[in-house]
Amino acid sequence: MKKTIIASAVAAAVAAPAAFADVKISGMVNPEFGFSDATTGNSASVNTDLVFSGSEDLGNGLKVTFKYHMTNDDGTSASGDAAGTNGTAATLTSAGGTANTPGTVATHGSHANMTVGLSGDFGSINFGRMEGINQSYFHAVDLDPAHDINLEDADGQMSRANGGIMYTSPSMNGLTLMGAMFQGAGVAAGTDTTDVEIKEIAAKYTNGGLLVAVGQSTHESDNGTDDEKVTNIRVDYKMGDFMFRVQDRDVKNDGGVNASDSDNTYAGVKYTMGNNAFTYGVIDANDGEDGDSVISVEHNMSKSTKVYIAHFNDDSSSTTDNTIVGIKHAF
Repeated sequence: MKKTIIASAVAAAVAAPAAFADVKISGMVNPEFGFSDATTGNSASVNTDLVFSGSEDLGNGLKVTFKYHMTNDDGTSASGDAAGTNGTAATLTSAGGTANTPGTVATHGSHANMTVGLSGDFGSINFGRMEGINQSYFHAVDLDPAHDINLEDADGQMSRANGGIMYTSPSMNGLTLMGAMFQGAGVAAGTDTTDVEIKEIAAKYTNGGLLVAVGQSTHESDNGTDDEKVTNIRVDYKMGDFMFRVQDRDVKNDGGVNASDSDNTYAGVKYTMGNNAFTYGVIDANDGEDGDSVISVEHNMSKSTKVYIAHFNDDSSSTTDNTIVGIKHAF
């Protein structure tokens, strides 16, 4: 009897991991140190991602997937997500809000993407909390490795939100189609803080080292006065050790808090030489970010670990120039 119980326990212990064989844990830890000409002085941050993902085969070519993504930033980022604020140094804050108090840094954690998806011959469809096509594919265009400085213009952005549905088609001779919809409380687009409904469509074509993508997002607010339409065109071309990227974003607004139309063009180049990479990017915009640029150098110590230095140059004011030194380990 005892032998039977022991054998059953051993069999269960061996079989249990098989049920979790398709569950993966990944993420990254990314400390950065900033040195700025801004009056707020130097900065430091620790950016992390922790992702649980997995899949289950449902049979007949159908698969269910899930993703639970948590992210954390310590301190106030020095990023330029808002027009004209690129390069502003981070300030460390305690839980009580006192500035420049290292050792009692407030922890700013959040849930990023939380999705369940179905995939098969028809493509894939995801449900839940996620970034939209415009935000994830057309705003994150910087080629440099730094987290706390970037050339991502805030115009036309939307935050992650619940209530999302996103479809991605299978590749058809290099052509992929995408569509998404977000609705309900908590959906914010650009500077609009009212509840909105967001509809997105996009298409991308890849052939060798060429990628061409176009997309349009329509943000319709409940009050009817803050509607906006965002159109993106992106072209990537990889040739040997060089990669080139150009993107144009056009934002049209109907009034309200988003009364001003905007247009910006990003151009960047990346050159890889062995374990080292060099990047340069510049943005041409009709707002406070016009002429801003970022130059960086990175060294890959392994497939998982890199060190880098990046410098942001604010074309309108030398007092907000910022240099970032960082190390990143992905797992």
